[in-house]
Amino acid sequence: MLRWVEVIIAALMVGFFLGYIEGKSSTKNTIITAQKNQMAAADLASTKEAERLVAEAMNADLAQKLEDAANAQVPIAQCLPADRVMRLNQR
Repeated sequence: MLRWVEVIIAALMVGFFLGYIEGKSSTKNTIITAQKNQMAAADLASTKEAERLVAEAMNADLAQKLEDAANAQVPIAQCLPADRVMRLNQR
């Protein structure tokens, strides 16, 4: 009877050990996958932020050019030029 108890205990210990190893490797794989996904998301966010900054700089440059063009037209005391009136009507 003592032999069967030893076999059962050994089988339980081997099963526990194998389960522990399997769980540890599964957890490691899950962590690695999550880190890869996180790095991909960070790269995408960085790219999108760079694109946003470029678009914002272009917008500021175009706004400055538009303002310069509007200020370059010297208003005549009699009336406004036709293109200036059209631009004011568009707003």
